[in-house]
Amino acid sequence: MKNIIAVLCLFISTFTGAQTLKVVDVATEIAPATSWLEVIDSGKYANSWQQAGAFFQENVPQTLWVSKLQQVRTPLGAVQSRQGVSRQVLSSIPQLPDGEYVILEFQTDFANKAGSIETVTLKKSAQQWQVIGYFIQ
Repeated sequence: MKNIIAVLCLFISTFTGAQTLKVVDVATEIAPATSWLEVIDSGKYANSWQQAGAFFQENVPQTLWVSKLQQVRTPLGAVQSRQGVSRQVLSSIPQLPDGEYVILEFQTDFANKAGSIETVTLKKSAQQWQVIGYFIQ
């Protein structure tokens, strides 16, 4: 009888373990991206550069970043809505070192242009997600 109980307990624990789902906390990626986008939304372009990851800062001079956002982002106007539409997890991106990357796409309606797509690329550094790329379509 003891053997049957031991086997049954082993079977139940094995079955339970097999059914365990891996929970992915996308908030750890989305929160840094949306916080960073809010800095841009408020027109604090220099601050967004300062909050970006080292790779971004090393490859895009702050003055260039600010001037490009003034040319491209400012005319779009205020954000009316922003909704995440895709998430892609990568371990490598061409011309970048291997690592942990996430590419997030948001459908954003601006006051002066509805249906835009914002793409934010994040890289995990020191257990934190940092923005290393941004693109508006």
